[in-house]
Amino acid sequence: MTLFYSESEVIARVTRLTESRLVEYCAANIVVPAQTETGPVYQEIDIARLELACDLHDQYEAEPEAIGLMISLIDQLHGLRAEMRGLMQALDDQPEEVRRDIANRLLSDRFGG
Repeated sequence: MTLFYSESEVIARVTRLTESRLVEYCAANIVVPAQTETGPVYQEIDIARLELACDLHDQYEAEPEAIGLMISLIDQLHGLRAEMRGLMQALDDQPEEVRRDIANRLLSDRFGG
């Protein structure tokens, strides 16, 4: 079950978040709330992103656009890690000879052997 939070609930949960920061972060697409008849609503992932955005803002005095770029890069990294896990599982399912050939090819490509 997905929980949804109103703007006021999000601001209450993310202690360093202010209404003006929330507006800036939404404008920079750090979070994109779902629009409902009662107004925008946020999910748990949005709360986590807002906490990270506040951390980056406070620690590095980063502007919302820069924070959006940093979080986008983190999102890409997480996506690549998930793809790598899938690839590793697929390799584990292959015969030993195939795994060895792939490992040798990777080493050769990496170290020019």
